[in-house]
Amino acid sequence: MDGPKVYADVTFAINLLMDFIILWVTARLAGSRVIYFRLFTAALLGAVYSVLYLYFAMTLYYSVPAKLLFSCLLLVIGLAPHSWTEFKKALVYFYGISFTVAGASIAASYLAAVPGQGFSFSYLWLLAGATFALLIGVFGEKYLLRRIVPNLLRFGVELRFGAHSCNGQGFLDTGNGLKDPLTKRPVVVAEYEFLKPCLPQDFQQAFDDNRDEDDILNRLSHSSWANRLRIIPFSSIGRKNGILVGVRADSILVNMGKKNVLHNNVVIGIYRDKLSQDGSYHLLIPSEIVNQG
Repeated sequence: MDGPKVYADVTFAINLLMDFIILWVTARLAGSRVIYFRLFTAALLGAVYSVLYLYFAMTLYYSVPAKLLFSCLLLVIGLAPHSWTEFKKALVYFYGISFTVAGASIAASYLAAVPGQGFSFSYLWLLAGATFALLIGVFGEKYLLRRIVPNLLRFGVELRFGAHSCNGQGFLDTGNGLKDPLTKRPVVVAEYEFLKPCLPQDFQQAFDDNRDEDDILNRLSHSSWANRLRIIPFSSIGRKNGILVGVRADSILVNMGKKNVLHNNVVIGIYRDKLSQDGSYHLLIPSEIVNQG
């Protein structure tokens, strides 16, 4: 019995649609700018590549390494990643979504199968896969950003100041570029209320009694922790020449699940407001702290 006929025009149309959807979902989840012309161009190349497979399937151009390189080319054309890190993230999403779509299509084939009639190909399976991918693109971004990513970027943190310790949740902040002017090492930012139990009484009073920076610095410079005091310059939106009061911690321990990262003599910038409105974390951990562990 002859197998199902494969038509070049149908193959082209299906792959154009599926490649476009997968690239679009990849761009949304990876946080890349969605440029439809670039996505369509990449999907068009992918569709042509799929059609040529009908005629040159056994050539070197369709080996596993060649397919991997071609998928990388589609990502570069479709998403235009600005860095190696952004490219790697997009590549993981691209293959994750591709395998998810394939799994949804196979699941649909089993659900639609009629007992006793054997295997029967249907394009409705691909429609099920494409629909599932679209749902990921529409709703998955919000779920990813609100639930999954924050959980992946939160770590248990312990700060030690002599005999005292503060334990809480830290959030990995890749945009934190604060440096200690003396040591040039990265600065961890922590909420004042979180640090307060570890601070000496005269240090707390300097913060609690007023909000004038000059007066606070003057009082802190004469406090029992004057030798731990640091002044950290920073720039932010609406404030070009700000200063952040810092205090040197004896150590910081970051619990990353499979391993703990320990650093000694890390400067902690004291932030007087809340870092997280829902209280899910109390510190901002610069990526250098985690990567150097």
